[in-house]
Amino acid sequence: MKQLILLLFLPFILFSCNTNPATETAPKPATPADTLSYAYKASYSSDFTVPANPVNAQKVLKVWKMFETADIQAMRPYYADTVIYEDAGGMRFHGPTEKLLAYAKQDIAGLDSMRFDISAWQSSHSNDRNEDWVSIWSTERRYPKNGHPDTVLMQENWKVKDGLVVYFNQYLTKLPK
Repeated sequence: MKQLILLLFLPFILFSCNTNPATETAPKPATPADTLSYAYKASYSSDFTVPANPVNAQKVLKVWKMFETADIQAMRPYYADTVIYEDAGGMRFHGPTEKLLAYAKQDIAGLDSMRFDISAWQSSHSNDRNEDWVSIWSTERRYPKNGHPDTVLMQENWKVKDGLVVYFNQYLTKLPK
């Protein structure tokens, strides 16, 4: 009888003893389906995952730091061969990275110094376009060699493809008085 009881409980004992315990992870909350109706339809995209790859934000912030410290040539490995840049004043550049960096070098050459005070950054992924973006919000302080210092609030969006910057745009506004 004792052997019969042992045989009945042996499978339970064997299956309950596990030398490789499963690591428990907290289940990710499901993203609720967006069933709302909006007053506008986004012309580009409204289907983003946030946060996305943080390495993209790290790279873009390195480019910002290199620009701030006038280390323009060190920025080259972070850009694709061809890049598009749209500044807040309406200028649009589309061409080889070397020409963009020459433009950046000329811009920074007119300054005694500059400083970015970063308020926030965010990496995101456009699901419907399969694109990676980095958005940065900051205060930019420029101290020109000739003229008066200027401080603006800045927001930029950087498109990163295969780990390289292919596009970025910029929005500026003066500080409130």
